[in-house]
Amino acid sequence: MFDYVRILAEETATTGSEGAFGMDQMGSLYSIGILIVMFVVFYFILIRPQRKRDKELKKEMENLAVGDKVVTIGGLIGFVANIKDDEITISTSAANSLVTYTKSAIQTVVKRDRLNPDGSVKKEPEAEKKGLFGSKKKEDKAE
Repeated sequence: MFDYVRILAEETATTGSEGAFGMDQMGSLYSIGILIVMFVVFYFILIRPQRKRDKELKKEMENLAVGDKVVTIGGLIGFVANIKDDEITISTSAANSLVTYTKSAIQTVVKRDRLNPDGSVKKEPEAEKKGLFGSKKKEDKAE
């Protein structure tokens, strides 16, 4: 009788450890899956938009022309007076101070055709707002 109880206890211990080992594998697979999902979410929230902004800025820098309004990384606002290889001369303030920067120091470019005569940026008409499933219906105004 005692041997029967000992054998039964050994079988239970062996199957219990195998079952726990299987659960450990499933737990690690779930952990790896969660990490992969988190990486994909971070890619679409952080990395992809930043690359898109960098690509747009690079395109703007290639099309930079004299007279465009620029903002440097340091916050200096002015108009492009001269472009030479990798250097840009910016005319600032009413005193027309000329400051030379490298192209990599430019943060924002506003093209001449988007500027008013006083140097401010033109207001663009608002684009039609779209909802999640297409364009929204125009609401009728009550009179």
